[in-house]
Amino acid sequence: MNQHFQKAREWLTRDEHKQKARELRDAFTEHPSLTGETYLQHLWFTVRMAVRFLYTTTVLLIHGIFPFLLMKAASTQIEAVYKIMRSRVPKARRDIIDIDYQV
Repeated sequence: MNQHFQKAREWLTRDEHKQKARELRDAFTEHPSLTGETYLQHLWFTVRMAVRFLYTTTVLLIHGIFPFLLMKAASTQIEAVYKIMRSRVPKARRDIIDIDYQV
């Protein structure tokens, strides 16, 4: 068993494997660090936003079928998402985002 452990350790400590491990780590941490977050902080933020989007989608579908229900719930959520994302986007990108888009 010790011999297998030694071979595995030698394999893992090769320079090319260390480099690949650094590249993989950087792939997970580069973007979150640009937003001023750790990987876990960024993950938690995205999970919360995904749940908010799922809720908003559900509310929109219900309102579409029953227009007399949830008349302000979706727009309130969309406004909240806009405020959250606007506070996180650099000013240069905000100016582009705030251009009047036609849907």
